[in-house]
Amino acid sequence: MRRERLALAFGVFAAVFLLYLYCATPGLSAYRDSGDMAASAWTLGVAHPPGYPLYLLLGRIWTGLLAWGGVAYRLHALSALAGAAAAALVAWIVAGSGTDRPSLFAGAAAAALLALSPAFWHLSLVSEMYSLNGLVGAALLAMLIGRGPRAPDPRLFAGALLFALGLGNHQTLVAALPGLLVAAGFRFERRRVIWVSGFFLLGLALYAYLPLRSLADPVLNWGEPDTLRKFLRLVTRGDYGGVRLHPDRPAGLFSASAWGSGLLYSLQLALRELGWFGAALAVWGLIVGRARPEVRGAALAAFASGPLFVVWANLDPARAETYAILEPHLVLPVVFTACLSGWGLIALARALTPRMRDFAIPALAAVFALSHAATHAQGAAARLATRWDLSAYDYGGALAAALPKDALLYDPDDQTAFTLSYFQLARGERLDVIPLLYFRTRWGYEQLRRRRPELLPEGDLLSGQELSSALVARALESGRPIHVDLPQKAPPGTRAIPAGLSYALSRGPSSPGEEGRSFLSAQALSSLLRVRPVPEGAGFFSRHAGEYYSSALNNLGITAQNLGRVEDSARLYRRALDRSRDLPQAWNNLGNVLSRLGDAAGAEGAYRAALRADPSPRVRYNLGRALLIGGRFAEAERELRRSIADGGGPEAKNDLGLALLRTERPREAVDLWVSLLRETPSFAPAYYNLGLGFQALGDLPRARAAVRAYREVVSDPAEKAEATRWLGRMGPPPTPG
Repeated sequence: MRRERLALAFGVFAAVFLLYLYCATPGLSAYRDSGDMAASAWTLGVAHPPGYPLYLLLGRIWTGLLAWGGVAYRLHALSALAGAAAAALVAWIVAGSGTDRPSLFAGAAAAALLALSPAFWHLSLVSEMYSLNGLVGAALLAMLIGRGPRAPDPRLFAGALLFALGLGNHQTLVAALPGLLVAAGFRFERRRVIWVSGFFLLGLALYAYLPLRSLADPVLNWGEPDTLRKFLRLVTRGDYGGVRLHPDRPAGLFSASAWGSGLLYSLQLALRELGWFGAALAVWGLIVGRARPEVRGAALAAFASGPLFVVWANLDPARAETYAILEPHLVLPVVFTACLSGWGLIALARALTPRMRDFAIPALAAVFALSHAATHAQGAAARLATRWDLSAYDYGGALAAALPKDALLYDPDDQTAFTLSYFQLARGERLDVIPLLYFRTRWGYEQLRRRRPELLPEGDLLSGQELSSALVARALESGRPIHVDLPQKAPPGTRAIPAGLSYALSRGPSSPGEEGRSFLSAQALSSLLRVRPVPEGAGFFSRHAGEYYSSALNNLGITAQNLGRVEDSARLYRRALDRSRDLPQAWNNLGNVLSRLGDAAGAEGAYRAALRADPSPRVRYNLGRALLIGGRFAEAERELRRSIADGGGPEAKNDLGLALLRTERPREAVDLWVSLLRETPSFAPAYYNLGLGFQALGDLPRARAAVRAYREVVSDPAEKAEATRWLGRMGPPPTPG
C-alpha cells in the first residue's frame, strides 16, 4: 500500500504542478506585495514587516537555480511547486488512513478539493509566501500524526524545527499550533518540552538573517532591524499597522456582534472554497472520527486559523476588499479541512458493505470531484484566463518609461512602490528614479539622509510634515522633477499636472503650455497606449492596478480635451476604458467628447455605461442633454427630471425647460425658468431661454425684458452683441398708453 500511496502523491504533485505552472502569469503579478517580495528575494534584502526570512532565502536560492523566465515568474513557479507539494501531502495523509483502494480515491479527492479551492489555487500562482505556508502546515500534519503519546519520535523534534522555520515564512502558522499539538498527541513532559524547545529555538534562529543582513545595508532594508528595538518593531509590524489587518477596525474577539457576523462570514467562505459537498464531508469526517487525535487536531487547526481568525480580523463582509484581505488567511484552514473531507469520504466507505465499497467510493470520489469542479467552474475559468493578467507589469513599465530622468516619486502607494521596486531591482530598469518611501518613520528619515543627503536641507527635521515640505520645496527649487502617483497626493501649495501615468508637481498658476508639454511627452510613449485589458474575473488587486492606469489615462484625456485635441482625448478615454471598464469618469468624459464630435448614439451609450457604474445626477444630466440634442424629447425629459430629483444643478432645470419648450409646453417651460432664476439669479442661460419661452407665448415685452437681463448678466462681448441683435429683430417696444 505504501507504494500506491507514493504513486498517488507523485501523480497529484505532477498534475497540480503542471496546472499551476500553466496558469502562472509570465510577468510580475498584481497581487498585493508581489513586487516587494520578488525584489527582496532577488537582492536578499529585508522585506516589509515581518521580514519573511525563510521565503527570501528560499526564493533567492530557487531563482538562482532556475535559469529560465524572469525573477517574478521563477517565484511564481516556486509557489506552484509549494502548492502542488501541499496537495500531494494531503493525498498522502488521507490515503494513509486506510489500507484499501478506496482510501486512495479519498486521498485523490481531498487533494483535488485543496488544489481547486479558489484561494489556494490563486495564491499558488503569485510571488508570495502563502502557498509555502500551506505546504508547511501540511508537512507538519503529515509529520506529527500517528505518534504514540509517549513515543520518543524524532519526528516531533523535526516538527518543532519545521514549525519555527515556518514562522520565518508566515507568522499566522502559530494559529495552527494548538491543533498540531493535539494531532501529535503531545504531552507536556519536562524532558520532551526541553528537547522540543531546543529544536524550536534552533529553527527560530533563522530570524537572525534580518539584523545580520541589515548590517550590510542592502538596497531594500525595511525598518533597518540592526538593533534589538528596530528588530522587534519589524517582526511585530510596529511601523506597519501592528497585528491588525485594518487600521480602523479593532480585533473582534471581545465583541458578540463580531462573533456572529464573523462566524456567518466564515461559513460563507467555507462554502465558497469547499462547496456544499466538500463542507458536508468535512463535518462528517469530524463527527465520525472525533475520537482520533489527528481528526480533532486538524479540526482545531482549521478553526483557529480560519473562523477564529476571521472573527478576530473583524472586517466588513460587504466591502469589496474584505475577501481580498482575508484570502491569504484561507490557505491554512483549507489544507486542514481538505484532510477532514477526505477522512469523511473514507468514513462513508466504511459504512458500506465490502461488496459495495469498491464501487461506491470511486463513484463518490467522482461525484465529489465533479461537484467541486462545478462549484468552482467560473473561478477555474478565471484562473485559466488570468495567466495573461499583466496589470502590474503594464502599469510598472509604462510608469517607469514616462518618468523623466532623475525624477523623484513622492510617497507612492504600496502597489506603485513595490511594482517600481521590481522593475528597478529585478529588471535593472530606471535606476535613476528615486522613490521617496517611508520617510515619515524615523528609520526611513535616517536612511534617506544617509543615502540621499542632497535631497534634504542641512539640520535635523523634527516632524514628518516638516520633512515632507522640505523634500518637495528642495526638489522644486532645484528644478528636479518630482512626481506623485495619484493627483490627490499633491502637497498644499502645489499642483499635479498629468505626465504619463504619474503627475508632475508644480507651483504657481497653470498654463496651457505647461499642460501641453506634459501631454505631448506622454503621447510620445507608445507603450502608454498599448493597453492590454484586465481579464474578466481578475482579482481585486489586478483591478486596483488597472484603476491606477485607467485613471491616469483619463486625466491625460482631460488635458487633451482642454487643449482642444478632441480626437486625442477620445482615444485616451477609450484606452482608459480598455483597462478598467467600470470607470464612470472616463465613460462620462468620453460621452462629452462624442457629443462634441456629433456622435449622439456613441455619447448616449457612454453616458449609460457611466450610469451603470455611478448613477450620479451629473451623468444623468449629460445623458438627458444628449437625448435632447438628438431630438428624443420625451426620453430627455424623463432623464432630466430624474437628475433634478437626485439633486442635479441648475443646468438640469434649464435643459428640462428646453425639452418642455420643444414639446410645445411653453407655459411650463417659462414657469420652470422663472423658478430657476429665483433660486440662481446669476444663471445666464435661463434668461436667454426665458426670452424664447415668452416669445413662444407671444409675450414680447417680457421676452425683451428677459433678453435685456441676459445681456446684463453675460460678460462675453460676443454674447452681448448677439442679445442686442435679437432685441433688434423683435422690434421696438410698444409706445405706452
